[in-house]
Amino acid sequence: MSIEVDVLVESYTILKQYIPVKERQEAADNLVSMLVDTLSESQLKEFSVADNYTKRAVQEYSIDEDEDYDDYEE
Repeated sequence: MSIEVDVLVESYTILKQYIPVKERQEAADNLVSMLVDTLSESQLKEFSVADNYTKRAVQEYSIDEDEDYDDYEE
């Protein structure tokens, strides 16, 4: 199944209205952790422009992924 990133951004933007502000980062983190299995890295970066929460979630995912790779190399 393939879904356009702009549809994901629009859906996220609509649903975000119903999430309390203090819980939005956790929601974005969980969504990104689910999307990493579906989207390519470039699509994830495209999705990250939705807002600051998604930007941070994608950045943290990238950092975690890099750290896992570094651990493997040792």
